[in-house]
Amino acid sequence: MPLLSKIPALLRPIFRISATALVIFFCAVMPSYAQQAQIDSLAAKVASAIHKLFKKATGQQLVMVVISEPVIGPTELGATIANQFRSALASRGISLVSSTKLQQAEDEEEISPVALRDPGTLACVASVAGATVIVDGTLQRSGDSLNLAISALRDKNTKVFFKGDVDFDRTPEFATLQDRPVPSLPGRKASESNTNIPEAGKNGYTHPTCLYCPNPKYSDRAFAMKEQGTVILDAVIAPDGKAHSVTVWRGLSCGLNLQAVRAVEDWTFQPANGPDGKPAAVHMLFEVDFRVY
Repeated sequence: MPLLSKIPALLRPIFRISATALVIFFCAVMPSYAQQAQIDSLAAKVASAIHKLFKKATGQQLVMVVISEPVIGPTELGATIANQFRSALASRGISLVSSTKLQQAEDEEEISPVALRDPGTLACVASVAGATVIVDGTLQRSGDSLNLAISALRDKNTKVFFKGDVDFDRTPEFATLQDRPVPSLPGRKASESNTNIPEAGKNGYTHPTCLYCPNPKYSDRAFAMKEQGTVILDAVIAPDGKAHSVTVWRGLSCGLNLQAVRAVEDWTFQPANGPDGKPAAVHMLFEVDFRVY
């Protein structure tokens, strides 16, 4: 039975998300012949493992490819390698989830880049995108070399059925590409119209007090996939004691973001007071925890 806890808490005024990000874009710069051959070799092994796993299965198997750079975030080099790896898989008869469909699935789930490193979250995104296999890769620097590590997982149980990696030289050309960051996908932020609303607990404004804050409900898909973690929300607590403009700053998957938003919108607060002692609207960040035990 799922156990959920809510923790309304004022956090820092700026919540920054960094590290891992989904690479689903394309880069015009082509890798060197040596690097391309190494990527092709690794892709051939992944494709062989997929074909072997589903040799008796009927119907088309869709593969979702996610390659991230967990230390420095997404760069043009990561985009180039992701594109090359996808192309190498496709050339070996692997049907891929399109980048457009993958983007739509990510937008629907409102997931954060950090959450994409969780196998359960990847499985949820895969189910939305219609994928039966997840190819999860990481690109990291190791001295003067670059290491591309690949894991292939089934979407139903996130069980790894293939692991492999390849190293290649970090040439000056690759170093230049890796020094060119590309924008990551931030958590969904509050609208610009709310930016002038003060923060709770600062400049003479008090904190709202929770009067009625029931636990959110687990979504059926999240419970089935055993998805868990913390959703961070931004909300404006108005003088009427209700949460308005509730938005996701850092989310999960499997519908848990929507469940968290709905829960906070139903909460009732004793509103904050302004410097004049009268009820006032304030911004607050909230953590909503989802745990399966």
